[in-house]
Amino acid sequence: MAIRPLLFALLLAGSAFSADSLERVRLYTMPDPANPGGLKGRIVNPSLPIEQILAMPDVNPEELYAGEITGTKRDTFQFTGLPAGKYDLVVICDSSFYEGFQLNRDASTLTPDDLKKIEATIQKSEPFFSKKVVHRIEGLTGRASAARAICTYLRDKISSERADFRRTYKVVILKDVGPGWQIVRARDLYPVWTDPGHSFPSHHYSASLNQLRVADQIKDLGDIDLTR
Repeated sequence: MAIRPLLFALLLAGSAFSADSLERVRLYTMPDPANPGGLKGRIVNPSLPIEQILAMPDVNPEELYAGEITGTKRDTFQFTGLPAGKYDLVVICDSSFYEGFQLNRDASTLTPDDLKKIEATIQKSEPFFSKKVVHRIEGLTGRASAARAICTYLRDKISSERADFRRTYKVVILKDVGPGWQIVRARDLYPVWTDPGHSFPSHHYSASLNQLRVADQIKDLGDIDLTR
């Protein structure tokens, strides 16, 4: 069983076999060869090489699948072994990342006070990371209600052991517990050690990556424009 994650790491096309890549493989869900469903496509805009592409099922944010990146320009991808359902994708490039998360099924009703309290909660979380940016957040107002946010967590400090920064993207799930909002779960997407000059890629939401249905075969998404 210990060999299984290692084999998966080697199967991730374009992923350098390193401590970083092995750590990320442990975060991701193993595809099931018994499932015939999947997704494939090509990113045509922006014309940038893909570092990583991920798929999260609508029904379970704990699951996260890593896609295979192919093509001489690293602009094509494929997911195999996915259970049937709807998926939101994340495309990670060197200087930007694009996500299509459905953070809340209904229109968000969060109030300015909710957003202020959520921001404060996230800023206090995980002191190791010196900077946190909330890119998008949606949810419902009211006690015991829930919200989800897509965030970047960054440690912009070097140490005597390392001259690079630590960064991760997260889906943060929160609950209104009365006096304020509490983080009940946080899902890492792509933790890396990164060069300080490329430590804070720009964030973009793309509807092209939202709620993609998988059935019993590989679905070809064709050419994808992430600016739409």
